[in-house]
Amino acid sequence: MRYSLDAFDKHGLLKPSPMLWLVLAFSAKAWIVFVMAGSSREQGSQLLTLFYPIKETLYVGFVLGLPSILLTWLSGLRHRNNHLINTIWRHGKLLLLVAYISDCLLQTYHLITTQGVFSWSNGVMMVLTIWLTMYLLRSTRVKNTFADKPVER
Repeated sequence: MRYSLDAFDKHGLLKPSPMLWLVLAFSAKAWIVFVMAGSSREQGSQLLTLFYPIKETLYVGFVLGLPSILLTWLSGLRHRNNHLINTIWRHGKLLLLVAYISDCLLQTYHLITTQGVFSWSNGVMMVLTIWLTMYLLRSTRVKNTFADKPVER
């Protein structure tokens, strides 16, 4: 597949697309919600309870967000010829898929523990998780972004 010159960085590597940045940010949602809750002191606990009614799921969300945070950081370092960085980056799609599938299982567990009680926040999160997982599985751009070598211009 051919990409425009704007799709490449100054080192000749395919830049992550805006959609991939969204995938990374959504995967790190526990960290984002935690920072937002910390910055709004009075309503912080309400915000955490809205997205993570079970405290343990927040902690699991922290763990599931670590690959996303690591890949976000490594996206700026992959131009270096570092074997460890290149190896982690090459397996980035797999790391994200494992995190997303685990997040889907966590949300299903939460749905079971609440005995199927519907809430808009949980419903939207589940739909977005499934949709972004499908994007990771099907996107050629994601595959080429996590490729070991620069793609053809």
